[in-house]
Amino acid sequence: MAVTKIIKIDDKDVTFKASAATPRIYRNLFGRDIFKDLSKLEKDIDKNGDEDLDMFSLEMFENLAYVFAKQGEPDKKFATPDEWLDQFSTFSIYEILPELISLWGMNIQQQEESKKLPATDREMTTALFLLRCVQVGISIRDLDLITIGTVNDMYVESGNDTCDYDVLATQDDFDAF
Repeated sequence: MAVTKIIKIDDKDVTFKASAATPRIYRNLFGRDIFKDLSKLEKDIDKNGDEDLDMFSLEMFENLAYVFAKQGEPDKKFATPDEWLDQFSTFSIYEILPELISLWGMNIQQQEESKKLPATDREMTTALFLLRCVQVGISIRDLDLITIGTVNDMYVESGNDTCDYDVLATQDDFDAF
């Protein structure tokens, strides 16, 4: 489900939208990763404060705003970020970017919540417990060696098997821990 936000720019209400398609649209238009670019922008703003950002960071902001606006207002045909920006006088990146980052954060939060296993009101019965054991590949013989809590933890963790993580821990990371 997409998230929309209306932001006033130059006395115009502009609808911005973020969805699961946003990273793909951004990648197709600009050949870049939206996650990395947003992270870099946040770091640059934290580092520079209200001072000038470099040209690369400004262009990333313009591209991000364009993609969010293109999704939010599909009836308006702007072929390039330049055409979209041309409808405004100068506006402050420092006022708009936090709003766009908030929009993206709400979108990511929704996606993360949807990946979680649904809560259940079902009582844990012997049959349900044995079903969970079968689902994670635990035999009756293995049950002598582990606790009910371990089985439940293994079942919950099995739901994470399909998740894609940006960074995976290596053996060296585990050893250092």
